[in-house]
Amino acid sequence: MNDDPEQLDQHVEDLLQDRRPERTPLGDEDALRARQTAAMLRAAKPGAGLPSKEFLERMQGSIRELVDARSAQPQPTQRPSRRSLLLTGAAGLAAGVAAVLGIEQVSKSSPTTAQQPPLVENGTWKPVKALGDLPQDTPIAFRSGAIEGFLTRSGDKVTALSAVCTHMGCILNYSKFRDRFECPCHGATFETDGHPTNYSSPLSPLPSLQVRVEKGQVQVYTA
Repeated sequence: MNDDPEQLDQHVEDLLQDRRPERTPLGDEDALRARQTAAMLRAAKPGAGLPSKEFLERMQGSIRELVDARSAQPQPTQRPSRRSLLLTGAAGLAAGVAAVLGIEQVSKSSPTTAQQPPLVENGTWKPVKALGDLPQDTPIAFRSGAIEGFLTRSGDKVTALSAVCTHMGCILNYSKFRDRFECPCHGATFETDGHPTNYSSPLSPLPSLQVRVEKGQVQVYTA
């Protein structure tokens, strides 16, 4: 199931008008990339803080993967959608912002969680890590399908959180030194349980993801 075009349009408009977008379920990996690119567009607006080098590397790498995958596909004759434009036109934007920052080479490689809608509808359980590979009480990043998140093991219990910042949709990093999640775009931070720390405006907690352990494999419900 793909993102509804009207939902994506509203998501982009909210970002460009400095409004925090309403969280809606992701349908596939393209939907995730389109939303992340929209967040990058917002970060590149005049007066906005420039995204970090790490954010640009992640974005440009993901965009290149999509462009390479689509290069062999027939080009549509109808008018391209906003989603298509976001996915195919962001590479130049990433390169331009990177140049402004002086980066010469880029790697190729809410109130409560319960009130938020699920990130995945009609998904499947997919293995992402072996339980034995997870350290105790240290979040580990993972990516599966349309989902990027963090796994945290406490004893034999594993929890999973979305890695998407609830401010503008950038992908969070985990700081082991500060033991918290940090947004490379605008500086928002979250505790390892997903709750936001002090920020200039109220933020929703990071949504939790469905997770289970089967035969020593950690599985996450993803699109």
